[in-house]
Amino acid sequence: MLAFCCLVFLVLVMDKNAWGGEVQTETKYNLVDLIVAAEEHNPLLRAAQEQANQARALELQSASQLAPKLDSSLSYLHEYGGGLRETKFRDTYKAALTLTHTLYSGDGLEASLRAATLNRQAVEADLLRTRQMVRNDVRKSYYDLQRARAQLRVAQESYDLALEHLKQAESLYKQGIVALNEVLRTKVDVSTAELNLIQAQNGTRVALSALEKAVGITLSFLQVPEITPEEEACPPLPQIDPYAMALQYRPELVSLDDSRKAAEELAKAAAGQARPNVYLQGEVFYYEDEFFPNEDDWNVSIIASWRLYDRGEVKNKIEENRAMARELLAMIDDLRNQIRLEVSTAWQNMESALQRVRVADDQVRTAEEDYRMALKRYVEQVGTNIDVLDSRTALTDANTSFVNAIYDAYSAYSDLIYAIGVMEEDFTTGDLGNGNENSKEGTE
Repeated sequence: MLAFCCLVFLVLVMDKNAWGGEVQTETKYNLVDLIVAAEEHNPLLRAAQEQANQARALELQSASQLAPKLDSSLSYLHEYGGGLRETKFRDTYKAALTLTHTLYSGDGLEASLRAATLNRQAVEADLLRTRQMVRNDVRKSYYDLQRARAQLRVAQESYDLALEHLKQAESLYKQGIVALNEVLRTKVDVSTAELNLIQAQNGTRVALSALEKAVGITLSFLQVPEITPEEEACPPLPQIDPYAMALQYRPELVSLDDSRKAAEELAKAAAGQARPNVYLQGEVFYYEDEFFPNEDDWNVSIIASWRLYDRGEVKNKIEENRAMARELLAMIDDLRNQIRLEVSTAWQNMESALQRVRVADDQVRTAEEDYRMALKRYVEQVGTNIDVLDSRTALTDANTSFVNAIYDAYSAYSDLIYAIGVMEEDFTTGDLGNGNENSKEGTE
């Protein structure tokens, strides 16, 4: 008995959660928290970051070509037979340190370094754009989840109203006031509302899965709080010139312009191969017939090389990189047209959504009053069952249109931020001075 009591005491002490102790709550994520989590866990963003790391490593490799190089070597040589060449030793050991430094490369190495720096800047601009893309995906997925929840709320309200009307129809039928067909028609309408409710529930699960993919972590409905109807306020239409701002801040313009400049620098690097190259080489070595040698010697050499004929290799390499630069210049012009289309589409979508919100809001109020009057007239038997069903369908459609208009405005607002190429916090506060300083240079 004593052993049993001790066992019960240990269970009570160790399992606090099971007996009313501390209950762990799930972490809550608002939109800002989800964006922060995506910047840490999204695979696309991690891959883009590694591409930037590769570009930095390539830049450092190019810079190292301008620095002196120190090599060490240890060799052993054994001569078989006298032959035509006399050697000092039959067995020879050599230990050497060799210093090599490029004095003049015809601007080839310097141009390669400048090209690597520009390529690194282009990749970093692509990284910024990827970050903006991930943020936009998270925002739109978050708004789609809230849209699905609002549509579920509308479907639930429509289902509840259908059940309430069914009770009234059954009550009137039992009193002998209405015919059976009105009850059956109302039951069909209840079934339709239930199907819509099931579809809306599935829509919320699909929207949550899309948000999980955008963020890169597993989420639950409890971790993403629902926006209440009182909090559904549309974002304002900003008073800006969106296209001019996009030309200033879009990272792709910076990336393409840096890539174009890098191609021009690679053409200069190729041209450097046709110029003389001068190297300084110094060597200190130990050369003897026993290991480890102890007699040292040294020499210093200046080596100049100049390629006289290569059958047009350098010339064609220069033309290749210049053609690449011209191609990127044409792509920049096309990108400007694409940016104009993206900005215009997002702006018009947001403008249209805001107008639809105002119209849908009036439509909801009118539909609510129409349904109230139709239901009252039906109860007093001065209206028909069809009037009630039609007015409730109109009310459901009006609520759905209102929800879609609100979240269409949110999605268009997110697309507008993405089309301009700035971060949301800079866009909302108006602090765009530090958005992307290189973009100004890239569009000049």
